[in-house]
Amino acid sequence: MLNERTGLNSEFDYTTVEALPEGSSHMVMDTSRSARYRPLLLALAVAFAAATVVYSVAWMYYIRESILPVEVGMDTQPSPSGMVVTSVWKDSPADGADLHPKDVIIAIDGRTVVAPAICDQVLYRVWFASHPGEPVRLTIRRPGEAQALVITPVFRAALGSGDTQSLARRGAIQVLGFYPFLFLVVGLAVLFLRLEDNNAWLLALMFAGFITQADVPRGFVLLPDGLRYFLYAYAVLMKSLLPGLFYFFFAVFPTRSPIDRKLPWLKWVLPIVGACLGWGGIRQGEVEAVPFISALLSRPTIGMTRLVTGYGTVLLGLASLLWNVVGASNIEDRRKLKVVLWGTLVGITPAILIGVFYDLSHADVPFWLAFARGTFLFLIPVSFAYAVVKHRVMDIPVLLRRSARYLLVERGFAILMLLVSVGLTLWFGQAYARRFSAGSKAAIPIGATFGVLLISGATQVHRRVRTRLDRAFFRSAYDAQQILENLAAKTLSVSDREGLAHLLHQHIYDALHPMPLFVYLLAGDGRLHAYAGSPPPEALTLLPAAAGLNQLAGRSGPLELDPATLRGTQMQPLHAECLVPIRGSAGRALQGVIVLGPRLSEEPYSAGDRRLLASVASQAGIAMRSISMAEKMAESMEAERRSEQEMQIARQVQSRLLPQQAPSLPTLECAGKCIQTRAVGGDYYDFLDFGAGKLGLVLADISGKGISAALLMANLQANLRSQYALALEDLPRLLRSVNRLFYKNTENNHYATMFFGVYDDQNRILRYVNCGHNPPLMLRENGDVEWLQATATVLGLFEEWECSVAELQLGAGDVLVIYTDGISEAAPGEEAEEFGDERLIQGVRSRQSKSAGEMLEAIIAEVQSFSQGHQADDMTLIVARCR
Repeated sequence: MLNERTGLNSEFDYTTVEALPEGSSHMVMDTSRSARYRPLLLALAVAFAAATVVYSVAWMYYIRESILPVEVGMDTQPSPSGMVVTSVWKDSPADGADLHPKDVIIAIDGRTVVAPAICDQVLYRVWFASHPGEPVRLTIRRPGEAQALVITPVFRAALGSGDTQSLARRGAIQVLGFYPFLFLVVGLAVLFLRLEDNNAWLLALMFAGFITQADVPRGFVLLPDGLRYFLYAYAVLMKSLLPGLFYFFFAVFPTRSPIDRKLPWLKWVLPIVGACLGWGGIRQGEVEAVPFISALLSRPTIGMTRLVTGYGTVLLGLASLLWNVVGASNIEDRRKLKVVLWGTLVGITPAILIGVFYDLSHADVPFWLAFARGTFLFLIPVSFAYAVVKHRVMDIPVLLRRSARYLLVERGFAILMLLVSVGLTLWFGQAYARRFSAGSKAAIPIGATFGVLLISGATQVHRRVRTRLDRAFFRSAYDAQQILENLAAKTLSVSDREGLAHLLHQHIYDALHPMPLFVYLLAGDGRLHAYAGSPPPEALTLLPAAAGLNQLAGRSGPLELDPATLRGTQMQPLHAECLVPIRGSAGRALQGVIVLGPRLSEEPYSAGDRRLLASVASQAGIAMRSISMAEKMAESMEAERRSEQEMQIARQVQSRLLPQQAPSLPTLECAGKCIQTRAVGGDYYDFLDFGAGKLGLVLADISGKGISAALLMANLQANLRSQYALALEDLPRLLRSVNRLFYKNTENNHYATMFFGVYDDQNRILRYVNCGHNPPLMLRENGDVEWLQATATVLGLFEEWECSVAELQLGAGDVLVIYTDGISEAAPGEEAEEFGDERLIQGVRSRQSKSAGEMLEAIIAEVQSFSQGHQADDMTLIVARCR
């Protein structure tokens, strides 16, 4: 939509940019066909370029002439009966001439305007040719009046004309006035450099579509009919096709996207749909549906269909591009496509968001928002040019590319100097303007002196910078040495193979320009993988002893060879002329190889080139050794982390196998605790509730430590828990079953000691079996000490096993302490004195009046204090105290 006051476009639609990477030749014609059709392609390219240049130049000129210089203060709408006045501005010339809304203008200065196709043409021609203060004769028909009326308002200067606008707004209009320029230059440059490439044609057509996204300038009505109709037709044709071309390009670039492989017909159908929805207004320069669609659908339906298909097609194109980035076959292609992806997203996203909002709300886009959107659109051709020049995403000749880079840098610096000079001049004028009176004679020599100094300084700076630029871009020998020496230092800072390969590829290519160039590095599978460059599929990986590479045996420096010697080998498609081995150190195994093809300059690799390549390879070998060591350390750390995590899980699981709460009987209170030496251990205690006032007290010590002991402990716990009800009827039978299962399920050298007791709360009798375990301590209320000696041998060591059951009468104040050897044998060191039975008796006797829980915590604290934090074995303790 054209802004009524400024004449500038307020709707820049869909946007994108792409670049064509090396090797993306799936749509490029073969050599014989391209040679046969090249004259025809050249003729078509010239015709297309001529049409695009004519439209762009006309647009850039007439967009500045589209701001109406005068106005009378009315809004109109073309109709078959004339121009209907929709509103009259208050206190305007039209208001003063008694023009009313709903009046129908049928003639302007005697020229009939009853045909909709000529209404705007007549109005604009008269408005553009008039000046403020001149009258205009309007012939009108007024509802209720039989005769036509003639009124004569006087033109006034348009409020939106250049004279009434702010300096910032006029500057913004001038910037947007160059909107087509970058699209034109970049699109046609790519087309003529890659004339036989279908992708280049798609890109040029797509950029032409971007050019036409700005609405047709009103100034076109001043052109001759033939030229005007041509410009209208070009604008409508390309604007209607843009969404379809957008999707078409990204559906096939750089390879066919998954969407295109599933729906190959879609890229042809979408441009046709766009043409059907837009080519109906080809003579008026308006996007209108073709007649047969207009006859079937209403205008609102057509408009909504156009919006949905347009924006939907753009999103499909972006999805195809994103899919290709994610699915890129190698890191180099992914890196290049990421440049294109981000340039496209940054350029197009604001345009889509703003366009969708204002298209759906049917409101005019505010001028500065339209300016911001247009500024983002400038990023499209700029990012494409950057991708071509900087990241070599097109196979453009290296001399052209280097020249383009030189031109961009040199001219960019010149523009920067100009801006700085202008800024300093303005600052000087502002700073000293108040110090001199009007007509002061001192101001002229001071200003001249400042100007001379400024020009002199700028000239010196520009000369020095230009000298450095010339050296950087055109002194190849100096360039190669500096780049490769810089690379040798940078290789020491990389941390992975991808980074090392990218660094080698980028710097060696910039220095020597080999075509092609591949960097192979040794991976964990013992094969050489191509981490940089795009070799054919059959050469993505190489064996260090493969034919061709075997010539590097015993060599530490570069090897020049004839590509013919590689014929019939896996390396034949690489067209290698120089192989540079990468070794960790002299005589070590091959860590990688750099494969260089012929140089673009067709010069052979000099002795200096080979020395520098050898230096780079030596540094790369050191980097590879560091990377390998870092990988091994990372693997070891990860294994330790996983092991620690697994141990923590095992510790949590084992802790859940132990009692979570101590039981309490009317005549007996109990407490238990297990402190393991490692994350998991082989000590086990349990409280078994038989019901009817009977409680089982179990404590076992599995031979061994760590994971194996923990597994056996879980096995023993499962055996006991699954059949412990037998203990009330036949305790020996239960333990024989446990022994048998433990014997069958463990190795011959594994066994367990265990104390199993059943306490009857009604008569205070403890029935127990001690299976080779440390004798529990019974401290009577009167201070007497009893030891509950073994009544059977250990569990799991013998298949045939028997036991006897002992009984013990308990009284009020008696304390039973069941423990493992981690308590009694605790010591501050391997050769130091152990805690022992006597200290245990004294610890229990001194706390006999305390509760079971308090007694347990105090004994464990005393043992830990005695051993001074040294723990050689698991410590497990049960304290049972008669009430």
